[in-house]
Amino acid sequence: MAGPQLEDGYTRIANAILEEVARRKLNGTQYSILLTVWRYTYGFNRKDCALSVSFIREAIEGDLKGVKRELANLIDRRILVITQEAYGIQPRKIAFNKRFDEWLVVVKSPPLPKKPSGGQSSPRVGDNSPPVVGDNSPPKKERKKTIKKEDIYMDKLKFHDTVYLTLEQYEKLCAEFGKHRVDNTIEALDEWQTNKKPSQHKKDHYKTIRVWIKKDLERSKTSFKPKAQRNKEEMDILNQFYEEGAAREADGDVKLPGNDQDRLSLL
Repeated sequence: MAGPQLEDGYTRIANAILEEVARRKLNGTQYSILLTVWRYTYGFNRKDCALSVSFIREAIEGDLKGVKRELANLIDRRILVITQEAYGIQPRKIAFNKRFDEWLVVVKSPPLPKKPSGGQSSPRVGDNSPPVVGDNSPPKKERKKTIKKEDIYMDKLKFHDTVYLTLEQYEKLCAEFGKHRVDNTIEALDEWQTNKKPSQHKKDHYKTIRVWIKKDLERSKTSFKPKAQRNKEEMDILNQFYEEGAAREADGDVKLPGNDQDRLSLL
């Protein structure tokens, strides 16, 4: 069996790009991501391409969490750039940045000197202070990790300006409640969040949209009670309305509405 041939398709990459990338300190996942970006940009004679995290993960058969982390690293270092943000079900567009002088270099801090582990420290000459055994100071309070907005919404698509969902979540909502109702609720959530501070925005947009739709459906079910559920007070009012109105209708003074709901609205 013959091997791959140029006639079957090829990707044109400048030698300077290959040489520069070879000199940079990149890990295996980062190299695989770059190859995938080149394949779907330079391989199709275009500068950028809409590439989702899940698509890249499948292309390199990697771990989703690892691909997400290393893709963000390449973007932070300006090796890859976002040319168009995600919108709706359309993923963001990514391009390779061939301006090498814009790339950020990762500088590793020098290792800290090793401290003697455990044991009793020996007293210094000329120092009459007692040897220090262990550390009796209270443990430092662990700093709370700050979760960035980019970490929360990295694998999600942008619906309007402030609402983020995965494609799977959007399709599931549409299948359960209908696309028209879901789109209207997304728009309502976006409008609500636009008028709030970023710190007040909902963290789980999928859950929020489900809750809002279900509450709206419950309100629509209870907006008007059927005749069998009317309470005694309503029936008493209707009966009185019938007696007084029927007499006036017989005299030709008034014409009563045709159903109970319209009659109650007149009271």
